[in-house]
Amino acid sequence: MIRFSPMFPTGLLAVMLLCHCGAPQPPQCARVPAASRVPAPTLLAEARGAWRTLADPSRKNAWPAATTTYNAAVAKLFDQLRCGPGTWQERASALGSEITPADPNHIDPSQIDNLFPAVLVPTKGIVESKTTPGVGVPLVGWKKTAPVGQHRAPHTLPTGLPYLATATLDFDQATRPVWHIHKRFYRDDTRIGSTTHTLAADWSAPNAFFWGMSNLDNLAIQNVLLPDRFSEETGFYFLQPYDPEKIPVILVHGLVSSPDAFKHTINTLVPEPWFRKNYQIWLYNYPTGNPWTYSACRFRQLTRELCAYARTKGHSRKLDQMVIIGHSMGGLITHASVTDPGMAVYDEYFKRPIDSLPVSSTTREYLRESFIYKPLSEPKRVVFLATPHRGSPMAELRPALWISRLIRLPKTLTVQLLDNTLATMEEMAKPGSGDNPFGTSIGTLSPANRATLALNTRPLPKGIVFHSVIGDRGRGDTPQSSDGVVPYWSSHIGPVASEKIVSSGHSVQSHPATNEEIKRILKLHLANPRSTR
Repeated sequence: MIRFSPMFPTGLLAVMLLCHCGAPQPPQCARVPAASRVPAPTLLAEARGAWRTLADPSRKNAWPAATTTYNAAVAKLFDQLRCGPGTWQERASALGSEITPADPNHIDPSQIDNLFPAVLVPTKGIVESKTTPGVGVPLVGWKKTAPVGQHRAPHTLPTGLPYLATATLDFDQATRPVWHIHKRFYRDDTRIGSTTHTLAADWSAPNAFFWGMSNLDNLAIQNVLLPDRFSEETGFYFLQPYDPEKIPVILVHGLVSSPDAFKHTINTLVPEPWFRKNYQIWLYNYPTGNPWTYSACRFRQLTRELCAYARTKGHSRKLDQMVIIGHSMGGLITHASVTDPGMAVYDEYFKRPIDSLPVSSTTREYLRESFIYKPLSEPKRVVFLATPHRGSPMAELRPALWISRLIRLPKTLTVQLLDNTLATMEEMAKPGSGDNPFGTSIGTLSPANRATLALNTRPLPKGIVFHSVIGDRGRGDTPQSSDGVVPYWSSHIGPVASEKIVSSGHSVQSHPATNEEIKRILKLHLANPRSTR
């Protein structure tokens, strides 16, 4: 373990943390793999024969063997299709085949940057590899986007977009066989003659590949220490294009983290047909060094902006059934964003009415949005995961305090705001309000933080159904338990529709029992957004 002395230059630390070498690359294929160098006519004949069997309902007993033969032949043909010189259509033509054009259910490989077999992607970073047996060759597609910190289309994942695809070779045509590169997220089966067959899928490979390519997770420490550098990445990423017919599920990560904290949750949910049919995932990303009050303010602002955008795309019936799942500090941000603070938080710090404070209009608006705000109206269900509703004692330990001193807050929270506000804090502040409402995330996670204490005097809104998942390190000592970071007395909140204790450390969102509980809750929400059991 590397240990830095308190005198270690923070500038040098930043340089070390921001250095990234040897960026990963998608699998390349200049030459056809040796195992796939079988004459194309031979492979086409094998695939065609198996296809005819799969098209015949009277030969159902032979379908398993035919599926194995078909998939093996098509996998070798796909290697020949993707490797070597020329365009995709030129290589397809050389095989005596053609590729179906792009449409809402199919990908044209020439319109993305890479397309390769899912078996080439290591999924060891995912708790459990999720696959669906069936017809076809599971693939991963990749379309490059701008990296972290550079401009890209709104709500677009940085680095690249992963595609979940399955390749089939269709012999139903009278002429040449046709390649279909199915968008497996939207299609569960395919027609072969007069029969319907499930399309094979590897649900984990695109998820694992994205996090292998993206550096969002690699920047988690910098996200804490240098939040201003990553402020442009604050916002929402869509896993799929917005659909007004699907309920948004917002995933909000915690301190020293990124949206990759939910890769195991995504890996559990996406394979479920009922989930893909009814829900859409919105990943929320934010720099975690900022005070949670500021992060909650930004979350509310950006959620409102996104909801306004969504309403231009169609009706809002599903939008108004929104579910938010927040882990750790992300749960605290969520708690603050759906709860009406009244004057409780503001009154903890200020003894003068907000309109009489001697501050700039910009600062006054920030204070209003941070302490006297209107909560979000769209969420109808919230799931707290290992959330420090009453702070964490770890925030008061010496190592945490030292790290807190390394954090460099954005100028909007220092020069433009603090110089105007804290300079007159003695005059404005109530006696005893010694903690800084504009401090770092670690400082504002102290159990003594007055904003946290004030928030907990406010009732949870009755129009939202709440659930909690709380970690217990396996000692079986709840309610005296802890997940190693947040004790039970802080994670426990009520009233909630359910509280589940998981034998886990603080990263409960990576535990299979947590994600099964999330599945249960989302199914319950589908049956009735107001149902509690």
